[in-house]
Amino acid sequence: MEASSSKQGKFERISALFLRRRTVAVCVFAILTTCLVAGYYVQAAVTNLRSTHQSFNDRQLRNGYIAISDLHRLVLIIQEASLRGVMTDEAVADFRAASDFLFVRTDTFRQIQSGRSFLKEADDAIDALLRAQSVADEAIATDFRDLDGAAAALIAQTQTAREALVVYLDKMRQLQDGLLLGQTSAVENQRTVVWVTLLGLSVLGIAATALLRKEVMAKQARREAEERVRHLAFFDPLTGLPNRVQFQDRLTGLLVQRRRLALLLVDLDGFKQINDTYGHAAGDDILRHVAATLTPYCSSHDGFAARLGGDEFAVVCMTQDVPSLMQICDAIITAIARPIVFEGESVAVAASIGLATKAHLGGEVDLTVDGLTRVADFALYASKSDGKGKFTIYDEVLERQFLERRAMVEELPQAIADGSLEYYLQPKVDLVTEEVFGFEALARWRRNDVIVPPSVFISTAEESGIIADIDCTILSNATRDIADFNRRNGTRFSVSVNFSTLHFNSLKFVETVAQALIESGLESDLLVIEITETAEMQDWDKAKQIVSAIHSIGAKVSIDDFGAGFSSLAYLRTTVADEIKIDRSLVQDIETSDAARFLLDAVLDIARNLGLDATVEGIETRQQADIVLAMGARKAQGFFFDAPMPRDDALASAMASARPLLERPAS
Repeated sequence: MEASSSKQGKFERISALFLRRRTVAVCVFAILTTCLVAGYYVQAAVTNLRSTHQSFNDRQLRNGYIAISDLHRLVLIIQEASLRGVMTDEAVADFRAASDFLFVRTDTFRQIQSGRSFLKEADDAIDALLRAQSVADEAIATDFRDLDGAAAALIAQTQTAREALVVYLDKMRQLQDGLLLGQTSAVENQRTVVWVTLLGLSVLGIAATALLRKEVMAKQARREAEERVRHLAFFDPLTGLPNRVQFQDRLTGLLVQRRRLALLLVDLDGFKQINDTYGHAAGDDILRHVAATLTPYCSSHDGFAARLGGDEFAVVCMTQDVPSLMQICDAIITAIARPIVFEGESVAVAASIGLATKAHLGGEVDLTVDGLTRVADFALYASKSDGKGKFTIYDEVLERQFLERRAMVEELPQAIADGSLEYYLQPKVDLVTEEVFGFEALARWRRNDVIVPPSVFISTAEESGIIADIDCTILSNATRDIADFNRRNGTRFSVSVNFSTLHFNSLKFVETVAQALIESGLESDLLVIEITETAEMQDWDKAKQIVSAIHSIGAKVSIDDFGAGFSSLAYLRTTVADEIKIDRSLVQDIETSDAARFLLDAVLDIARNLGLDATVEGIETRQQADIVLAMGARKAQGFFFDAPMPRDDALASAMASARPLLERPAS
């Protein structure tokens, strides 16, 4: 019995031990399961927190901040244009690009908010952005005719949009903070399930710390990006100098303070040739070299240097002492001229300077950034015209020239409109038949009842861009008049019209020529487009396309003043002209110089070998006409035949001439 009881006790002890182990195992299993479940939910909560936080951060806040940046960019572009008073092609392109960015940003913003219509602040922000976009689109659609109005409207709407975006971003931050607090509370509640949840909370703490660090780093990155944007808005990225915007702001402030100052405009001579020869990397080195050269001179006079664009720089010095400024100009020109070594080669560039001080400005010039810059630029132009590599001070003489130039620029559009800008005709003669076969139309300006020669106003018209309107006006009038005269008199006189190379940048010029032929009814082969031989032709491929298009409508192309410049052979190779007009400089000594005759004969031989017509300009004596004829030239033009005359006089003279021109008495 005792043995049986002993066995039973042992069994019970073994059973109890087994049960205790099983219970422990179950408890451990339950605890582990609870830990795993709690860990799963904790992990899920952390993952959801990270995902949602990232969504708010990346998709919501980022779009709000970048939208503000896009608005700021639009305002900067149109404010700069408003200060200049004109919306340049580059500014228009930048404005369009900024407007496109704003459109894409607003559309993305709207798509993200779809399904979140409960957030009124987002809808308000989107509506404000759309109104700002509408103002920008309207400015583009009207070609910025009311530039100041467009700027004011855009600034006002931008302010409204900024306020709406700030409210929206604040709301988003509130929602984000609420989300963080809610998730944290949920995690803390789960901590009470089992003690292992503490481990989960620790993990959550680590995760939260990581997210916080990420947020801090993101904010720091945003601050750095904003600093870079601000830097790019006011500094030139290549040279590190203030850009045009900062230059205008700082100079405006100095003028408002009535500080004594001088402005030096520095422009590099032959910079394009360096880019073409050595590449843009060499050009960039030159620009950095110039920036480093200018900085000490302006710093020593409490001023500053700026890069205005391209190869143009500005130096503001807080002094009006002319002798000191002259020394600065000489030192700058000398320092810039020192060669720099680029990839083992010595590269040098020269500089021209235009200098103007506040004391030099007369009552006719506004004491503004624009006024001071324009007169300094006029002095710079004088330096360029006088041989480059030097400086010119704006003084009373230059002021008279500047005011006269400004008056001409202001009067020329009206002269075109009222017909006081007219044209004269000079005959072109066939030396063999002694007949007038055509005319060259030459611009003349009847200003205050005095004929202004083209040498006075053409260069001004080219610099201001008015030359394009002048050329097109003469083309229209001359083709109409010659076509009408030919119809009434049964003649086939041709007409040559001079065109600036400014036209050879767009195929629209060809449309202008074709329209003139259609409206006048002139036979296309009687129109000759004369291009002045110049180094200003920038896009040779485009010029070749335009010349080919002119040929396709039946008109002819002539290279004027051939031999007077340095790009003649390049023109012949590229433009595929029909004719060259040999400049008078190759003719004036042929009566007395064997070398002059040899050179003229060589040019005529080139024309013959290339299958080109040649018209010899500047014939002033019978002997010159005889020599040119003996060399095989057939066409000529010059005072020996007739000077440029008013249209009716020239046409009447050509019709009334009863004897051959070459039988006239020697002059």
